[in-house]
Amino acid sequence: METDRYGGVDFGTTTTLVASPEGLVRLGAATLAMPSLVGFADNGTAVAGIEEEAEYAGRVVRSIKRAITMGQAQARVDLPDGPRDVRADDLMVAVLREAARRADTQGLDLNSAHVVVGCPAMWDGQQRRRLLHVAEEAGITVGLADLIDEPVAAGIAWLSRRRPDTSVPLRIVVFDMGGGTLDVAVLDVRGVRARDVSVLAALGNTFAGDALDEAIAEDIEEMVGVDVETLPNPARARLRLADVAREAKLALTADTEFEVSLPARIFGPGAEVTYTRDRLEEAFKPIMDRAEETVIAALRTARLTEQAAGSPYEIRRLPMDALVSGVDVVVLSGGMARIPYVTTRLRALFPAPTAIELAVETTERSTQEQLALGPECAVALGLARAGEYGRVNMYRPALDIWLEWEDESRLVYQAYTPIVLPWQTMVGGNDLRYVRNGLDLQLPRHGSGRLRVTSYTGTRVRATLGGQSLDGFPVALSEQKFEFSLYPNGRLRLVDGSGEYEGQIDDWHIMLGADHAERVARLVEPRRPDPPVEYPFNIERVDPFGR
Repeated sequence: METDRYGGVDFGTTTTLVASPEGLVRLGAATLAMPSLVGFADNGTAVAGIEEEAEYAGRVVRSIKRAITMGQAQARVDLPDGPRDVRADDLMVAVLREAARRADTQGLDLNSAHVVVGCPAMWDGQQRRRLLHVAEEAGITVGLADLIDEPVAAGIAWLSRRRPDTSVPLRIVVFDMGGGTLDVAVLDVRGVRARDVSVLAALGNTFAGDALDEAIAEDIEEMVGVDVETLPNPARARLRLADVAREAKLALTADTEFEVSLPARIFGPGAEVTYTRDRLEEAFKPIMDRAEETVIAALRTARLTEQAAGSPYEIRRLPMDALVSGVDVVVLSGGMARIPYVTTRLRALFPAPTAIELAVETTERSTQEQLALGPECAVALGLARAGEYGRVNMYRPALDIWLEWEDESRLVYQAYTPIVLPWQTMVGGNDLRYVRNGLDLQLPRHGSGRLRVTSYTGTRVRATLGGQSLDGFPVALSEQKFEFSLYPNGRLRLVDGSGEYEGQIDDWHIMLGADHAERVARLVEPRRPDPPVEYPFNIERVDPFGR
């Protein structure tokens, strides 16, 4: 296995990008990115990464990655013989397999390189494992420790470009808005050469580029004065409106007006209007309102992560100027970062000393292709450079905590599960934590068991409970009394049938990076297999067309 080669894969909602430490790998015919689209030919054959949608007569599946975010098992596609439900994971496998094939033609073999993959910050352990399952089916081997939150990768891309050299901690807020999700991360960077990246918070929501496209499409429909449902072919009309909405969004990043001309054969005569940037910003406003709430929640969560930041109640009462005052730079990533309104809103939120910069400038060029880069490339570039950093620390631990007894076990904490949810940081309360009790876990009324810890980083977990190691800690089982709590700052608390115990995860920010030798050793050593993924639906492999 070739382990001295690194690759970053950004499987995005709209496009898929692949990078090596040297730069982006060209996947498209004329661009660096490959569309994350799957088209279906007349005979029902699926083709991934299509660039000419017109060839497939509307038989195209978009934003297939959202199936993981939304917990969907199937995707609907209109085939010549009628609509069919297709296994969503099969379509995602097709996209990643095609991206790997194209990367291989450019000299980067993802089947043998050490691959790091990005995922939305909002994804929990189950969603991350589903992505790993999809990647493995596509021939790309990655483990949980090789998944990095997309906004964290974008922050690394900015660090790689700027190379700040300071021993004073640098606080960064990454605002990563793509097609399917908005992700916000709060990072602390420290070390003489800025090689340690601590993730204090990483949150997200689903109000992003696709939501704006829908809002623009509804706006244009209203301006044109038609009701799509009353047209002869509503499905085709909706597809055309969606296309025009995306065209308007892109055009209005530079221009103030966009001429909309809808085909008369679909919409009837006179379906022409002028769509303005002011109108777009009005449609964008509710989405950016939600985005600001996510930024504020991330800043509050970051304070919870700090050991001496005060109680949740005190943090909830912090005024806005206190929350934003310590941020040195806001880094913009994702395709939506190009829209001027994003910068306008964030400039109003953060004080003047805070810099607002693109993660990757549009004027930069690829060393291989001399093609323009932009903020939508930041995640892939950061993923490929993550191995250069001494530590990339996550505020959600990359470990499972199990409770075992006799021949049974229960998963008490699953790796990467959020400790607190964004709404909890906004509502407040003085006891924000992740908690499981005996009724949740369906524990027996009595008996004895032990806690077991499984790490996915290749590093030993140093954690104590009641003065003993967390791994192997004895538990007096009790359906009524058992309660396990994990706090945002790494504090542990256990109540069982025999008493109450306090503890701490010493290495709260679990190391993901380490040096190259350690990463290579982890790749070649036998790895304990990840526990099976538990989905709320059946993912057995079946013929997607039921043949």
